Amino acid sequence: MVSDGRYIKSEGHFKCYACEALSSQFADRLDFNQFYLSLHPDAVKDEFLRVASLYLFLVKRGDWYVNIQGSDPVVDYLTNSFKLVALFSLVESLSAERHVDFYEWLTMQDRDGSFPIADKRALSPLYREYKLAYGSIWRCVTFFDRLPSAHKEALCGAIKIKGKPLGSVRKVAEFLYNLRSKFVHEGQLALHISGSAVASVRAGIDTQLSMDVLSEAFEQGVLAHFRSRM
Repeated sequence: MVSDGRYIKSEGHFKCYACEALSSQFADRLDFNQFYLSLHPDAVKDEFLRVASLYLFLVKRGDWYVNIQGSDPVVDYLTNSFKLVALFSLVESLSAERHVDFYEWLTMQDRDGSFPIADKRALSPLYREYKLAYGSIWRCVTFFDRLPSAHKEALCGAIKIKGKPLGSVRKVAEFLYNLRSKFVHEGQLALHISGSAVASVRAGIDTQLSMDVLSEAFEQGVLAHFRSRM
């Protein structure tokens, strides 16, 4: 978790940003203020202001603009690709746990007979155990798992593989994180996030995702995260 006090030092400005970012989750400004005042200590308030205000600028009110003749200034699959990266960056930043790479995790283990690791067959169960605890999406799974049941079901139903909806919110997190990683590491645009149904015949993937759906999930996840700390 990142908190250095810089946001609460300008609390008036950042509270306005946070309220605008999450306004759809509260009945009115009074409702938002009551939630904000329930956050303790000030470091938690600072963290809340950081995440909510960055979300406002990077995602909710932010778009990637292009200045190319013949092109729309905002192209949905371009801006959504960047927004997806921003969303997962904010989700991962909420975790208090630091990342541990596989080699470091192996050297931390205190088990008889773990070393030397004889072959791939012996290595595989160790790697599976590591992925459960410190894999690339473990923070994201925890975040999405806090969502209300109805919203988790809606997310699962919005992504179908070979005609079947995803079976768990972990699968949803894995799917979305993979879209994010394909863009970051391979330059593949997040085409599955749009306002209409998108089908990938080759992979058997059929999605009805939109940035509005993901934003709603993120906002609910943020509030669930901070409520869990009250």
